[in-house]
Amino acid sequence: MKSTENKNSLYKLLYPLVIGVLLFAKGKIFYSGLYLGEYPLAFALATVAIVLLIYSLLSLISQKISTVTLMVLYFFISIMFASDGLYFAYASKLLSVTQLGMVGQLDDIKTTMLELLKLENVINLIDLPLWCLYYFNRGLINEKISRISLHRLAGKIKKARINKYASSAIVFGITVALTLSVVLYPGFEAEYMSNEILCYHAKDIYINLIKEKEERIVDKSKYTSPDYSGYEFYGVAENRNVIVIQVEAMQNFVLGAFYEGQEITPNLNKLIKADTFYFDHYYYQIGGGNTADAEFHVNNSLFAPESNAAYMQYTDNHYYGLPHILKDKGYSGAYAYHGYIGSFWNRESAYPAQGFDDYISLEDFVQNDVFGMGLSDRQLFTQSMEMLKTYEEPFYAFYITLSSHYPYGIPLNEREITLKPEDEGTLFGLYIQSMNYADRCIGEFIEMLDSAGIYDNTMLVIYGDHYGLGNSDWENSKRFTALTGQDYTLYDMFNVPLIINVPGMGHNETVSVAGGHIDTLPTMLYLLGITNDKAVMFGQNLIEADVGFVCQQTHMSVGSFINNEVLFKKPHNNIKSNYDAYEYGTMARLDYTLFEEESRYAAEKIKDCQALMEKDDVLLD
Repeated sequence: MKSTENKNSLYKLLYPLVIGVLLFAKGKIFYSGLYLGEYPLAFALATVAIVLLIYSLLSLISQKISTVTLMVLYFFISIMFASDGLYFAYASKLLSVTQLGMVGQLDDIKTTMLELLKLENVINLIDLPLWCLYYFNRGLINEKISRISLHRLAGKIKKARINKYASSAIVFGITVALTLSVVLYPGFEAEYMSNEILCYHAKDIYINLIKEKEERIVDKSKYTSPDYSGYEFYGVAENRNVIVIQVEAMQNFVLGAFYEGQEITPNLNKLIKADTFYFDHYYYQIGGGNTADAEFHVNNSLFAPESNAAYMQYTDNHYYGLPHILKDKGYSGAYAYHGYIGSFWNRESAYPAQGFDDYISLEDFVQNDVFGMGLSDRQLFTQSMEMLKTYEEPFYAFYITLSSHYPYGIPLNEREITLKPEDEGTLFGLYIQSMNYADRCIGEFIEMLDSAGIYDNTMLVIYGDHYGLGNSDWENSKRFTALTGQDYTLYDMFNVPLIINVPGMGHNETVSVAGGHIDTLPTMLYLLGITNDKAVMFGQNLIEADVGFVCQQTHMSVGSFINNEVLFKKPHNNIKSNYDAYEYGTMARLDYTLFEEESRYAAEKIKDCQALMEKDDVLLD
């Protein structure tokens, strides 16, 4: 009887310890990939301590409940290590419960995610089938193990007479020791525990699903449009058609660049030199909706939610963005074009509230040239051109291109850049081909507009929606340096082009004040000679601005910003040793504490916008 009791107690002791050791190993790998400074070990210990504490307390109530709970926790955490680690590689932050509602939009990133899949993600899951096998056959397996090896070990410790409470006490003692090691870890602060996987998701669920939203009073007068009438370029594009092209994944570094003597974007380069405002210090801003949020920012000058898509969270809000504004000024209509399915990112449901009269998506086109995610850019422009000809001028047409979407699979017969052998098949080489193709299609579209007599009476706006090549990949960085002669920095990754072409304007200018997607609407309205007096706008007119300020979120934490001189990066983990401030141009590291006030200002702007969006209150009285 005593031998059996000792043997059972031994299993009770070894079982949680084995789970603890495996969790620690997985945790150490997982946390090491999250850029947590010197604290990955502390977080791995913290996860094990929490799990063993739960097991110890439950074992005092029921050994069966504690055993089942421990296994469930192990499976749950292993899956979180794998999924959160993979998502972090994509978005530089952990998954949020708010993104469960965006599962249907996985097509937008699934190829990217698969490309980012690494061995550590698989390791987190590889032992789970074996544990299932053990759990459902544990009686037989334990007996066989006992006969092979544990019989002798149990005999050696039988004098210790481990009772039913002793193993729990030992595990609890280990838990206390682990907890103390975390608390006493040099430099570790209590607030950092929000990065521990269980604490993070518990806090995320509480904030997003349980906690009541705090009432935030916003002074909307801070976000109203100044009167620019009388300024030099006010109304230079008055009553013209407005055609906006959002180019998938186009970064600014490809403009003006030559690859082995081959001009990557000859048409855009030509456009920049004629009757154009070109913004070279312009940065993408998105929320959880990626591409969809870029267009939301541009059309409304409002911030999308950090971890959700504006079109999904605020579908039916009341807006007064560019489509509404232009129609109120006599434009015949507002039309959106995209070569992918209409329901993607909830556009079909959201566009009516945005003010679009029609949304022409993949289902509405002749699908005669489909590759990558959908209809080719060439056919998008060619087929839509016949529709533009039927619209009464002036009109608003908004395009979302698709062919240059990751992984940049332009058909072989459309690849006109001759790559070096070492660049063939690389992500960088494919990206260069896709940018060249996108530029070619835009050039053909401009020619079609000109031939139809539409171009001369149009303000053409072109911008990139987000980065295409991550700067953390060594191969991308090496090839970027070979192309540009400089290091691939965060500035370069976030920098996308903005081009506003007004044919016949008689003026050409490069504007280097820092700006972002949020500033595009105020800048366009200035050129159109329109003052928005019916809704808040969180951006500014970049042409007349002296100081730029770009609030960042999603790929950096709220509170991050870019201005004319500095990029201030606040990490999602909020570990102070990971705060960074870089000087524009030199990338010299600066003392981040010098910019904490501006960081608070950046966070306040986004919080103000979200408070108004929550209350559906962006319209002015």
